[in-house]
Amino acid sequence: MAQVTLRDITLTRGTTAILRDVSFTVEAGEFCVLVGPSGCGKSTLLRLIAGLDDDASGEILIDGQSVVHVPAARRNVAMVFQGYALYPHMTVFDNIAFALRRAKVPTAEIQTRVQTAAKILQLGDCLQRKPASLSGGQRQRVAIGRAIVKKPKVFLFDEPLSNLDASLRAETRFEIAKLHRDMGSASMLYVTHDQVEAMTLADRIVLLRPVLQSPGLGSIVQVGRPMDLYHRPANLFAARFIGTPGMNLFETRVAGLTDQGVAFELHGQRCHAAVSNAGLAVGDLITVGIRPEHVQVSLDSSHAGDAAPNRVLASVTHIEALGEHSILFTNLLGGPAEALLAKTTDESVRVGDSVVLHLPASAMHVFGVNGGAQVR
Repeated sequence: MAQVTLRDITLTRGTTAILRDVSFTVEAGEFCVLVGPSGCGKSTLLRLIAGLDDDASGEILIDGQSVVHVPAARRNVAMVFQGYALYPHMTVFDNIAFALRRAKVPTAEIQTRVQTAAKILQLGDCLQRKPASLSGGQRQRVAIGRAIVKKPKVFLFDEPLSNLDASLRAETRFEIAKLHRDMGSASMLYVTHDQVEAMTLADRIVLLRPVLQSPGLGSIVQVGRPMDLYHRPANLFAARFIGTPGMNLFETRVAGLTDQGVAFELHGQRCHAAVSNAGLAVGDLITVGIRPEHVQVSLDSSHAGDAAPNRVLASVTHIEALGEHSILFTNLLGGPAEALLAKTTDESVRVGDSVVLHLPASAMHVFGVNGGAQVR
């Protein structure tokens, strides 16, 4: 097992800031996913850990030992790239064995390692085939096989599924999760912009943001277990990025403070969020949010009105039917047009219907000024 620690990694190329103050630890045997929008430095971090780039300041430690000046070949890590980079003239066996032969590993051990990797990845029937005859998912598994046979302490995956179609992504995602379970002694760092991959694969997520769009702020937004980021986003950036569809967010002002939380108005309706009101004052500008699946939808408008807390009237403008549920696109009524998304299993709702949206106080999020930290 290998622990990977990054301390104060900062990288500027020319006048462009790529990474700023990146510090986190991947525990031995952990599956850590780096996620964030394009340009936030996810792949660059992997290349720095692998030793393919060496132009950042800060420290990188593997098993407690600094590897900043250690050549890539001696870091005991293996990287799986977005492209398969297979040799088209070689068989699957030879592709997987290539690095071992270059390292002059004995033939018998090469045979054993390749067969073991092929069994783990279900490639046993493909070893004598060439890459052109394989599916995209099989080619990616061959690329992963090349990493497995090196017996690294750390696996680095750089968006390995981005070239696959939806069904193959799901299949290969399962294979990678199974690989982690089967090889529990190896630490894995995985880069993706796909939230489904991040949420389903990770023991822990590191959410990054582009530093060019965040003057004065570091690259890391939040680190935590997937459901921690989902249910308790640290700030507006995390709230917007994590979740599909995204969280509904509205700017408003504090209308009152009680022992039960924070009161505010939304389109003329009195609403309440069951959160701590520490640090807030009446009149403060805040952003309130609620995830679409927590919005309760009713076609019965008889319960809406000025006296009904946390209920707003809306008109359905579009519906995305997804099978087990539908996404309702609505416009709030009684004020400037403002959109709100809701998930529902009610198949009777139609475009043009007027609906009542109940926003449970316990499901509301409150964020401070300028997208700052969530009020707890």
